Amino acid sequence: MPKPREVVRQLEVFGFAHLRQVASDAVGGLERGFGKLIELSADSASSERVTRFDILTELPELGRISRSSWVRGICETYFARHHQVITSDANALVGDSYWHSDGFYNTPFLRFVLYLDAVTHDTGALRFLAGSHRADNGWLGDPTRHVIRHRQDLGLDGDDVPAVVVDSRPGDVIVFDTNVMHAAWNGDVRRQLAFNCVGEPVTEAEQLDTRRYFLNRYVSGSVLIG
Repeated sequence: MPKPREVVRQLEVFGFAHLRQVASDAVGGLERGFGKLIELSADSASSERVTRFDILTELPELGRISRSSWVRGICETYFARHHQVITSDANALVGDSYWHSDGFYNTPFLRFVLYLDAVTHDTGALRFLAGSHRADNGWLGDPTRHVIRHRQDLGLDGDDVPAVVVDSRPGDVIVFDTNVMHAAWNGDVRRQLAFNCVGEPVTEAEQLDTRRYFLNRYVSGSVLIG
C-alpha cells in the first residue's frame, strides 16, 4: 500500500500521483459492476460519453476502495483533517478531453480515478501539467489561458503541449488535485470510475466552495471528466 506522506508530497509538488496496482484485487468486481451501470453496445465507438453519478451504493467494490485505509491516510494527510467523499461517477469516455482544471478553487479537492481499460499516450491516458494546481507557480492568468487556447496562442495541437502522460492499466489508481491542468487525447472508448474527496469544510468559504464544486459536477456540466 502507498505511504500517505510520499503520495501527499507528490500531490503538493506535482498535483498528481500514480498508485500502481493498489486496486488490483477489485478489478473483476469493478468490471462486473460497471457493466450493470453502463451497457456498452457494439457500436460504442461512435457514441457520446455516458456518465452515471452517485454510484458508490450501486458499486460496493468502489465504495470499499473509497473507505480503505490508504485512501483515508492520503486524504487526511493532505487535508490535515477528516474528509468526506462528495461525488462519484462511472464514465464511458469517448474521444478527447481538452485542457482544463475542474474549476480553480481555494479549497483543495482530490479525485481518485480508476480505468478498467489499459490507457496510454496514444489511447486516452490522463496527462497533467505538473505544478499547475499551485497559484505560487505562476499558472493563474495568461499561462493557463495559453494552454487552453493552445492552437491559437501556442500553435500546438492539444496532445503536443508538453505534459506528463500517465499510462495506466486496470488495478492502478491515479489521484490528483482537481485544480491541476489535465487532459486526455487520442482515446477511443474507455471505462473510468472515480470519486472525489474534500476535507470536512470548516470555514464559510470552504462550505461555499464545496457546494459550488458539487453543483458544478452534478448540475451545470461544466466539469469535464478526463
